[in-house]
Amino acid sequence: MSPSWQHLQACSVIGAAHRRQQKPCQDASLSVDLKGRGGSLQLLVVADGHGGRRYRLSHRGSALACQVSQEAVEQWLACTPLQDPERWRQLLEQELPATIHQRWLTAIAADWALQPQAEHEPFSPLLYGSTLGLVLLAPQWWGCTGIGDWDLSAIDQQGHAALLSEEREHGGSEATGSLCQELDQQLWQERTQLHPLEPQTDLQALVLSTDGVRKSCATDADYLQLCAALLDLRDHQELEQGLSHITQAGSGDDVSLAIAHRASKPRLSVVPPGSWCWLLLLLAASSVGLGAWLMTRQETPLQAQVRQLCANPEQIQATLNQRRAQFKALLEQPLLANQLQQPTSSDPLGTLIATSQSGPIPGCAALNDELSRQWQRARATAVPAKGKMPGAAAPAAAPRNP
Repeated sequence: MSPSWQHLQACSVIGAAHRRQQKPCQDASLSVDLKGRGGSLQLLVVADGHGGRRYRLSHRGSALACQVSQEAVEQWLACTPLQDPERWRQLLEQELPATIHQRWLTAIAADWALQPQAEHEPFSPLLYGSTLGLVLLAPQWWGCTGIGDWDLSAIDQQGHAALLSEEREHGGSEATGSLCQELDQQLWQERTQLHPLEPQTDLQALVLSTDGVRKSCATDADYLQLCAALLDLRDHQELEQGLSHITQAGSGDDVSLAIAHRASKPRLSVVPPGSWCWLLLLLAASSVGLGAWLMTRQETPLQAQVRQLCANPEQIQATLNQRRAQFKALLEQPLLANQLQQPTSSDPLGTLIATSQSGPIPGCAALNDELSRQWQRARATAVPAKGKMPGAAAPAAAPRNP
């Protein structure tokens, strides 16, 4: 696997509504490592088959969309070096969509020939209609393309999520862009991106999802916070259970995710240990929203301190100014950080300051910016660290009894 990407996951879960109606899951997803003459590449794919009688084989259409996407990328990887990102940008905009579309039409026609109703019904691509989103992950760059209403989000080292790609208002004959339509290069180009991976980039992970995930969240802010929380779930079974909670509490639609992490230093988890992480996923999908839940969930003292400061950004500078001596002491006495980060510490603000010494913390930008300024000020005046605590003061003499 490329050293730039790790912990690839893909998961699709049948929607609660489809389960009740005994319908198949119309979503499909894929994460795979690919090797070719052009190098090693990772691929994330999600596909969402359309609902309704006219698309009654869309569960086959979405599965075949993932399959032919892998085949098409492998075809171009065999003859295109990854060291030529501009060529790959062109492939994402033009040749790759055409290759995928043609392979998909061929695959669904072959699948239709095996269906019992093929003897007395005419074939139509509408039967297999599906959206498709894919992300290519190379050591020096990443890119995406696709068609339809899938979403792509990026999470940075601070745990902040941002929506990078979503479908614009669609004016075609279908409710969303679809593989079952005539190939429209412009629709694919609108969803195409390619970005270099610089060593100093803040990118932590990419989350690719079908529309059922975002529709299950009360707000886009909830959806983005959900994407950030998902990074702490490295077990496939946990991810599957979480997606089941999302569809049950949310839209009832099928849901799919594909996730890739950058190989970088670990960040402070935004999800405390324990089973409550599923409460996070559940409430992210509910009308309550994460904002209200953050006020009531069981928090660690550190998390409560971060929440309090970020809820009152105008107080951050004054609060940290009162601890200037503590910033300086942490630089001069490294062992002090260990004391402040112990679970028994009764100084959550001190724990926050000590934790921030090793890098940004999950919270708000205003807090991390001010912490960075405080550390810069402290380093300008601190005495070089000696690596040990100063000796304890001699105890005072006990008073004499009269």
